[in-house]
Amino acid sequence: MKPAGGTPESYVEKVRDDTRRYVQALLEENGKLRVLTASLESENRFLNEQVATLQKDVESHWLERERLQKSLAEIEEENRRFSEQYVGVEQQNTDLASLYVASYRLHATLDRGEALTIVQDIICNLIGSEEIAIFEADESGSGLSLVACLGVEPGPFRSVPLGRGVIGRCARAGEIYLAGRDDNAGLRPEEKDLSACIPLHFDGRLLGVVA
Repeated sequence: MKPAGGTPESYVEKVRDDTRRYVQALLEENGKLRVLTASLESENRFLNEQVATLQKDVESHWLERERLQKSLAEIEEENRRFSEQYVGVEQQNTDLASLYVASYRLHATLDRGEALTIVQDIICNLIGSEEIAIFEADESGSGLSLVACLGVEPGPFRSVPLGRGVIGRCARAGEIYLAGRDDNAGLRPEEKDLSACIPLHFDGRLLGVVA
């Protein structure tokens, strides 16, 4: 069977030409695909680099955020300390003002009862004790007499011989007693809540005791 409109040679030549054109088209298409593949690979590398950069930026931002949060916590803690110090300074100023007023009143009065009341106010407001006993040394120097008290049952303390209990021992030795710091040996039952005992001297002579 012969091809229509031509010789077998022309038909073979035509098939060859068509095959060459098809192969050439395939080669050209393959070349375009290679270029496109290279472009896509290049773009993919660029995108990967961008992603890596963004990941580093995100990590950097998180680290910076953590650093800022830590700094903020430190600033807040420092601010809290400053606030507490400020409150403490304000309280000290208030106490000093109260002490100044009380000292002025104490130096200005000649009344024994008022002087004792002022001493109790100083101890109550500045030291914070609401249980106070003030003793006066008797003329013989052998004991103490209760002259003023606040929040204390006066009965057991009306007369305290020197050397008896912590109060009498402090008066005789002329030494301050502080609960929790000094030995509680010799503490009498009525002295169980005693927090401090301070002997009062003038020119080497015992005047009394504040407990």
